[in-house]
Amino acid sequence: MRSRRTKGLVTLAALVALAAVGGNAARGSDETALVRAGTAPVVSVTRTAEPVVETTDADATRRAAEAKAVAAKAAADQAAAAKQAADAKVAAARAAAAKAAAEKAARAKAATDAKAKAAAALWTVTKVVDGDTIWVSRAGVSRKVRFIGIDTPETGQCGFTEARNALRGIIGGQRVTLTAGARDDVDRYGRALRYVDVNGVDAGLRLIKQGYAVARYDSRDGYGSHTREAAYVRADAASPRAACADPGAGTSGGTGGSGFTSSWPQAGDRYPCPQARPVKGNEDSMIAHEPDDRYYNVTKPEQCFATMGDAEAAGFRPAKV
Repeated sequence: MRSRRTKGLVTLAALVALAAVGGNAARGSDETALVRAGTAPVVSVTRTAEPVVETTDADATRRAAEAKAVAAKAAADQAAAAKQAADAKVAAARAAAAKAAAEKAARAKAATDAKAKAAAALWTVTKVVDGDTIWVSRAGVSRKVRFIGIDTPETGQCGFTEARNALRGIIGGQRVTLTAGARDDVDRYGRALRYVDVNGVDAGLRLIKQGYAVARYDSRDGYGSHTREAAYVRADAASPRAACADPGAGTSGGTGGSGFTSSWPQAGDRYPCPQARPVKGNEDSMIAHEPDDRYYNVTKPEQCFATMGDAEAAGFRPAKV
């Protein structure tokens, strides 16, 4: 009985072995056939399943809070940028306003300085000697000024009184501006050669236009051109001569030969000069006085001159008052 069972087991094992051998042989044959046919071997891919992440209510709340914080930060950054831009705009407006105010103040100061400078440059007319000669003063300094480019009648000539009175009406007692413009700074008598302007009006040109002066002492007669010569010459050609009293027709009712008074000598004159030579020269002071000067009637002359120019040529200087 045991022997039979043993044989059966042996037989079963042999069959199993034969089956295994047959299976390996078949598989080898199939693989060989596939290789020969050019078919790639089959590759087996093993996929691993992804783990499933479970979301809890706490995670959702945290993520929502994080998103809200990000949005709040973005809003804050935007607000900060807007504030910075507004501050920059305000600062720029203030800077522009400050600059405008500074420029306005600078212009006002410049205008004030210019006005003060112009006022400091003005001279006060202290005496009108004749139609083309005056005395001026400034800061304690006095100067005798001869107008550039014009000529008016001398003492004793027709038109002397009219020209002098006309000039007195234009500049007498006022403050004037003196401007150089002639070839020479002074004339042979030491008088400063200047244009004389009062409130923007050229006094010399005004006298020419009114007929009390003529254009002279310029490039046409050897004295050199001056900057306003063309205007003076044009005005002279267009203006008529002003009427004047004849100095040789002195009567009790008219202008005397001196051109100063209706009769000669003047009332109260203690030391009269001849009517043809009315200018008194005092040698002690070397001052010359004309009949309308304040101290003329009390001045005792050592010399008498026909004109102030003659007195100056002799070394006298005109009285200031």
